[in-house]
Amino acid sequence: MRRAFLIVGFNNWGKTTLVYDLFRKQRFLVGYGYRLQPDVGRRFTVESHSNDDVGDDRYITLINRRVSAAPPDAQDLISVLCPSRETTNDACRILGSPAFQLFDEIHLLLLRYKWDLHAELHIKDIEAYFGRCGNPRLRLHVIDEGVGGSDQERGQRRCSLAHDIIRSVLGE
Repeated sequence: MRRAFLIVGFNNWGKTTLVYDLFRKQRFLVGYGYRLQPDVGRRFTVESHSNDDVGDDRYITLINRRVSAAPPDAQDLISVLCPSRETTNDACRILGSPAFQLFDEIHLLLLRYKWDLHAELHIKDIEAYFGRCGNPRLRLHVIDEGVGGSDQERGQRRCSLAHDIIRSVLGE
């Protein structure tokens, strides 16, 4: 089974930082697989750009390029996604694109809070939006690191929660 894991939040919510924290690195090359952490045995193809950075057409191209060049032992994807509904940057259109048709499951890891706590994702609205996409392969998970503690402590909890969700889905 081939899976995509997408960290979901709006612009400047810490999506890419979470990917960096999960892999303990900040550069991901096309055609290479990366190990999540020592206790997750498999490797992943990683795209750290979001559709809110590059728009939906370019994002789809980037995902397609990564997925097409994925090594045999890195067929699962980890990336980031903004739940935008704009006509030129529509998350439902992105998830229905040919680049995502290769995945049996698409796991959306919803970041409840912006990294600095200045915003909270309206989870029910996001769930309803993705529910209207009509994509039966979507699975939603909420990453709720809480509001207590320093930025660093919340970041560590966020990383741990994302890691645990991915590990649980993979059965590892």
